[in-house]
Amino acid sequence: MGAILTFSMFVMLGNMIKRDHFDGDVLMDVPKATHVDQDFTLMTRHRLFQLPSQTSKNYGQPLKLCRNNSSPPNVTPQSKGFVTFSLTDGPEYHVSQVANAVLVAKHLGATLVLPVIIGSNGEKRAFGEIYDAERFITSMHGVIQVETRELRATSTQKPVNVRVPYNVNRDYIMKNIEPIFKTAQNVRVISYLKSSTMRQGEVDKDMNPYSCWATFEALRLKPELQKLVNSVVGKLRSREADGQFVAIDYKTEMLGTGICRSNANEGMKNCYNPIEITQFLQRIGYPRDSTIFVTQSKADRSLRVLKDLFPNTLTKEDIMQEAKNDKFLGLEQEIIDFHVCSVSDVFVPSKSGLFYANVAGNRIANSRTDILVPAQITSSLAQDHVSSYISKASHPAYACFCK
Repeated sequence: MGAILTFSMFVMLGNMIKRDHFDGDVLMDVPKATHVDQDFTLMTRHRLFQLPSQTSKNYGQPLKLCRNNSSPPNVTPQSKGFVTFSLTDGPEYHVSQVANAVLVAKHLGATLVLPVIIGSNGEKRAFGEIYDAERFITSMHGVIQVETRELRATSTQKPVNVRVPYNVNRDYIMKNIEPIFKTAQNVRVISYLKSSTMRQGEVDKDMNPYSCWATFEALRLKPELQKLVNSVVGKLRSREADGQFVAIDYKTEMLGTGICRSNANEGMKNCYNPIEITQFLQRIGYPRDSTIFVTQSKADRSLRVLKDLFPNTLTKEDIMQEAKNDKFLGLEQEIIDFHVCSVSDVFVPSKSGLFYANVAGNRIANSRTDILVPAQITSSLAQDHVSSYISKASHPAYACFCK
């Protein structure tokens, strides 16, 4: 469960996510039929452990950050001002926002102020309520200075808002942000995805060493919240003799009307509904008794087919009822989704986007590379459906780790 917080910033991902499809994966249209074959006796039973990566002795072991690229210097430079920012939306955004703010602070020689977390309803929480503030500050020693609270009362200069594309490069910071910083000595970073940044040379293709360090070494959940995530994972593993389970990222609202699109001419599809995912799992031979975690908060009509065919399918509500636990509220639910998907034995995304990209980054960091995309191809072998992030080593996180 170690370094399971992360990703990204990759964002080069911005380019991909803006296009709203699984870049590089063969996402072909699937039949619109609602019938699902229930005859499991005719299926080849490809157990989870038959995926090639799970036979490796290093499976599930954290990778080593490259010293020549990702280790910080021994001396923290003297601060020239402040960089502030906020964490918004879910944890898949948080990791990107942190990495971007670290990049800006590093290149400007500024002190980074720990952010406030702003929820979807505008509620504010301290950084330390979700993340391990002490570890973050300690890990950033030698990279940047970190201020643990709002700017000191002696600082009367209001921060100037600067919009910064994810994974911004040094040239962009020096040209567009440094002149503002020299005058204001206090900037507030607002990170955003921009599809054209790759063409304009504003962002890096791979993760910057400081992004790598912030993402995979510094940013972790606070111990109490990590313990909660571990307990959910433990309950899922306890349902299988071999302790394995599949995590599917699916929420009804994210596949709403007008979001899920396909291009019949190109044979591509940017998302999959539960019926299509169920057909996919059947096609590659998942047994009826497989344990499956779905990020949907509670079961509804959309999951009926999946639960009928795979009765050991669980949502957070199911786990809460079993554990008689009412702690899964608000942001904690999103944290659980993100980290359970990061450590499951197999991850199946139902839609392209930052959640998929950053979960993939976490999984790469921990050698959990079994990510299956439900493309409608003829092969019934699980390894033929492995995400192109893995099969082509195209994810920016690969630049962080030594081979």
